[in-house]
Amino acid sequence: MLNSKLIVFFISLLISNIVLAQTPVQLPENTGDQYEIYRDNSVSDEFNDKILDSEKWGRRNTGGASIQGHENDASLVIMEKEKKNGKTTKYVSIKATKENGSPKTAGLVSQAAGFYGFYTVKFRFRGFDTDDVKEKGSVWHPSVWSATGNYTNEKKRSSIKNSAFWTEIDLMEWENGPNGWSSDAPARFRDSKGVKRKVITKGKGAEKAIMTKGPFQTYDPVWQTLGLEYTPEYIKLWQWKNDEWVHMGKRVVKFVDEDETNPESKYTINTIGKNARNPAFWYLGNIVAGYVLEKVEKGINKHTINDLSVDFDFFRYYRHKSLENTDWDWENGLKNGGGEVQKDFSEIETVKN
Repeated sequence: MLNSKLIVFFISLLISNIVLAQTPVQLPENTGDQYEIYRDNSVSDEFNDKILDSEKWGRRNTGGASIQGHENDASLVIMEKEKKNGKTTKYVSIKATKENGSPKTAGLVSQAAGFYGFYTVKFRFRGFDTDDVKEKGSVWHPSVWSATGNYTNEKKRSSIKNSAFWTEIDLMEWENGPNGWSSDAPARFRDSKGVKRKVITKGKGAEKAIMTKGPFQTYDPVWQTLGLEYTPEYIKLWQWKNDEWVHMGKRVVKFVDEDETNPESKYTINTIGKNARNPAFWYLGNIVAGYVLEKVEKGINKHTINDLSVDFDFFRYYRHKSLENTDWDWENGLKNGGGEVQKDFSEIETVKN
């Protein structure tokens, strides 16, 4: 018969597994030791409330006709819940539809900027599992990504000051051509001609760093959970699969010392110059790329304008331990950084997918 101490031990072990589920602690080979165990609530959100937390998120108002002019449309961002196998899941749902033949959708932008750390997001698509989408593709471009500009219906802010260097991290980006999602990190920099520009993203001279090419054609409405390591040394993509973190693909994008005479040489499929490491705001949502819509309207391609829901169960940010005493613009949502970190040690539940 088990003694009381042993019973207490097993209960403690079970609780710890629940508390630590889908956190950096589960990363293999002590990789997670470089991250804090608390969630930074200035950016993290479980999306469990009845209304969207406006202190954490604003509505995106840039990116073309599918977004602009619709940022106050409450029908495009809805807090929903569903019950399955006795468990209730609450989430925010970004809707995409067409009105008078024109597509409209929405995007969320974090009010605070994140930096080095471990990010996790759980999402799904509802509306891609049709024969039309599988055969012709869709005009929609759902994604989870970061940028130094925060453009909402209330504000226009930047997480950097007078810098030509920064890295856009596309944690998940649905590509209209391949008709599936991938993950990459197109940086901005100043080249050897003194031009501020984005890296070349396609073709023989491509300079865009790639975490995983994909495309992952997940048409079915299943929940997917991804993890992203963003450290001073590298960017790496993970997937929560069979109750553990699994590295997606074989790539690790590394930050390397800059070459002042030939900056282009440091911006490759595998590397990014260290000057491009900067804080950024996070975007969750959808859009229609302008060039795609133009081709559809002209009948050049046959992408379908299907109704779509992009759902987010949670978005979590665990700071890198190197940031303990570091401030940056809009850290914790404050213009000049600083302030007490919003630490959330509360329990989170194990999820199977």
